[in-house]
Amino acid sequence: MRGIPVGLALLLAIPGWTQPASVLTANYNANRTNANVREFTLNTANVNVNQFGKLFTRAVDGQIYAQPLYVHGQPGKPNVVYVATMHNSVYAFDADDPSASAPLWQVNLGPSVPSANYVCSDLVPPEVGILSTPVINPATGTLYAVANSLEQGTYFYRLHALDLASGQEKPGSPVVIQAAVPGTGWGSQQGVVRFAPGQHLQRPGLLFTKNTIYVAFGSHCDNGLWHGWLIGYSASTLQQVSAFNTTPNGRAGAIWQGGRAPAADALGNIYVTTGNGDWDGSANRGQSLLKLDPAGSSVLDWFTPDNYPDLNRGDLDVGTSGPMLVPGTSLLLAGSKDGLIRVVDTNAMGHLQPGNSQIVQQFPAAANPGYIFSTAFWNNTNGPLLYVWGWGDHLKSYRLSGGSFDSTPTAQGAKVAGFQGGILAVSAAGSTPGTGILWAVTRETNQEVYGPTTLRAFDASNVARQLWNSNLNASRDQLGTASKMCTPTVVNGKVYVGTFDNQLVVYGLLPPPSSASLSARSAPRF
Repeated sequence: MRGIPVGLALLLAIPGWTQPASVLTANYNANRTNANVREFTLNTANVNVNQFGKLFTRAVDGQIYAQPLYVHGQPGKPNVVYVATMHNSVYAFDADDPSASAPLWQVNLGPSVPSANYVCSDLVPPEVGILSTPVINPATGTLYAVANSLEQGTYFYRLHALDLASGQEKPGSPVVIQAAVPGTGWGSQQGVVRFAPGQHLQRPGLLFTKNTIYVAFGSHCDNGLWHGWLIGYSASTLQQVSAFNTTPNGRAGAIWQGGRAPAADALGNIYVTTGNGDWDGSANRGQSLLKLDPAGSSVLDWFTPDNYPDLNRGDLDVGTSGPMLVPGTSLLLAGSKDGLIRVVDTNAMGHLQPGNSQIVQQFPAAANPGYIFSTAFWNNTNGPLLYVWGWGDHLKSYRLSGGSFDSTPTAQGAKVAGFQGGILAVSAAGSTPGTGILWAVTRETNQEVYGPTTLRAFDASNVARQLWNSNLNASRDQLGTASKMCTPTVVNGKVYVGTFDNQLVVYGLLPPPSSASLSARSAPRF
C-alpha cells in the first residue's frame, strides 16, 4: 500500500468497505450532500494534468440536464452509467470501456416539447423532454423517469418505470401525471386547483423513499398560472398516493431548487424549498423551507424569512440550492438568490418571526450578485466542511463547529465564477485526509444558458489549492458546454459530466504511456 494515506489503508483493510459505490439518485443520496464518500481511486495525489484527463465521450440524441446515474456491476456484469436527454431518451452505457461506444440499450419515451412553446429563456432550444434526474430502485431493478411530451396539441407529463437491464416498461408503466386539490388559487375552478402540465416545469430530481416516487414541479420562468406541486406515486404499482400544492389559495411558490431533488430523512419526512409566491402561514407557503409528513401531503413544520415580501419583489427565491440535511445532525440548510445560507433545526424549524433569530443561523456566503445554486458537504477528519460557490464570487468552505457553521470561510479559491457559480460534488474515501476532492463545473461567462464551461478539481481540505482543470490541456480535456446546474457524477475512479453538446464526457486516470511513446520521448532530439 505504498503511497496510500494511512487512514485509507486502514479503511481498505475493513471487509466490504472497498465495494465501490453506486449513484442511484440526484445529488448522491437522500440528504442531498452531493458527496460520494466511497471513492477509492481518485485522490489529491493523482488528480493532476499528467495523470488525469478526458478518457472518452458518449453520443446521445439531446441535451443532458439530468445528472448521470451509475450502477456498480455484479460479478461478470459491466458497470453501467444511465443518461437521460431532453429528446426524451434514456441510455444505458458501459461505464468503463472506451471502445464500447454503442449503448447497452436505448429507449425513447415520447415526442418532446419544442422549447419555444414555453417562452422561457432559461431552456436551451430546441426541446424539453426529460429535464429532471431519474431515480433507481436497485431492489427491483427499476429506473423511474419523468418525460414531458406534446401530443396533438396537448401537454403531458408521464412517470415511467423502466427495467434496468433492458429499458423495457415495467407493468403499469407509464402513468400520466395528474392531480387536484381543494383551493381558490391561480387556475382554480369551482374550488379545485388542478395540475396543468403545460404551465409547469419538472426540474427537481425525483425522490424515492418509503416505496414512493415523489415528483416536484415549478414554473417556466415565472410564466403562466403556476404553483409548486409535489405528487407521490407507489413505486410498486405507479398508483398516485398523494398530491401537495404549495399555494392552493394563492399563486406561485414553485418547487424547483436549482434541479436538486427533495430531501428525505430516515423517518421518511420530506423537505422542499419554495420560490417566490404567496404566503399566509396556513395554506400558502411561498419563500419557505418546508417539512412534509412521509405521506407527502401535509406540512409538519416550516420556516419563512421575515423579509419574504422583499424577496418576492426582487425575485430572490429562497432555497435555490435545494434542501440539504447535514449528516449526523438535525440541521437543514439551503442557499438562496440573496446569497445567504440559512440553517434550521428540523425538530423546530422556527416558522416566521421578526429578526429570524429563532433559527440556528443565517450568514452571507456569496455576493455580486450571489445566487447560490449548489452546495456540497464533506465530514472529513479535520472537521465537517460545507462548500459554496455563488455566481460572481469565489469558491468557499465553511467549517461546522459546535452545532453551527463558522461564518468566516476556512479557505477560498482564487477564481470568480460566471453564471450559476460552481455546480459542486465531493469525492472521498470516508473522512480520510488526502482523498477528498471538491469538483466543480463552472461557466466561463455570464451567459445564463449557453457558453464554454470547465470541470475543476480542488483539494477538499483546502479549496485554495486547485489540483486540475479541463483547460490545462485543452486539446485533450476540454469539456465543451456543460449543462445548466447538472451535478457531475464522481464514482469508481471516473467523473461523468452531461453537456449541451449531445454527449456525455467521461474523465479519469489516464492509461500509462505505451512503450513506443516512452521510447520516442527518450530518443535524442536534434
